[in-house]
Amino acid sequence: MQILLWIIIMLEILSWFILADVILSLLQVLLRKALRPKFIADIIDPMYKLVKNIVPTNIWPLDFTPMIAIFMIIFIKWALFIIFPELYNNYSLL
Repeated sequence: MQILLWIIIMLEILSWFILADVILSLLQVLLRKALRPKFIADIIDPMYKLVKNIVPTNIWPLDFTPMIAIFMIIFIKWALFIIFPELYNNYSLL
């Protein structure tokens, strides 16, 4: 059970990294300089590649990859909470 709780926590952290990546990409467009740290790119890019292999996400000039990745994380967390209801009680205590 502890492993599943850690997986959910890691998914939550991953979703925050995706949000930070989206904000930094918007700032990069506005300020016209590179703001994306390498450690965020190393964490997020493999997930983005996975999403792009499954679903075409570019509708010029918009890229919906981060939104689809967030939906995938939400779906995985939802599925874990449905399969293991006692996990939700432990997660809500954090």
